[in-house]
Amino acid sequence: MLKVLTVASVALAALSVPLSFADAQPAKKAPASKAAAAAGWTIDPRQSRIAFSTKWAGNAVNGTFRQWSGDIKFDPTNLAGSQAVITIMTGSALTGVKEPDDNLATADWFDARKFPTARYVTQSIRSVGPGRYVADGILTVKGMNYRVPLPFTVAISGNVATMSGQVKLDRMALKLGLESDASAEWVARETVVNVAVRATRK
Repeated sequence: MLKVLTVASVALAALSVPLSFADAQPAKKAPASKAAAAAGWTIDPRQSRIAFSTKWAGNAVNGTFRQWSGDIKFDPTNLAGSQAVITIMTGSALTGVKEPDDNLATADWFDARKFPTARYVTQSIRSVGPGRYVADGILTVKGMNYRVPLPFTVAISGNVATMSGQVKLDRMALKLGLESDASAEWVARETVVNVAVRATRK
């Protein structure tokens, strides 16, 4: 059901540029950039979140990942040296609705016991307009890698940055819930992941 996730690169304003399911596809890791690293940022967990929304049994379900962390380096003048590495504890997904909360950590879904973390690592970040970017990254879920572009915005004021991004993911492409609902009769294929980050320059 995720999406996660990453957070892709610093902290935020607002944007909603959904991607098609085809954007999440198996991928190999790209070579690491040789550019000098951009400035580092410390995430404020109280003002940052990774949230997801979908439909379960015909009802809208909204959830968050309660435990995640990120290593962010970002400079709009040094995108070649910018990178975000976001690690999400898969067992921390919570919707407040009993059925999804009873199932998300199971082997059919995130398999949190075998794969306790999901990860999003940006391979490159490109500008698509003033304050607007796309992170081309690798999402690792249940040991499999998928190429997931993440569009996002960033606003920097002094030493504080705010970032927001949104991506649509196909749970079937990520092999989530295939045993219990391969036909998407009960749980929608589409999951929308929203990332919001507030960070301070190190």
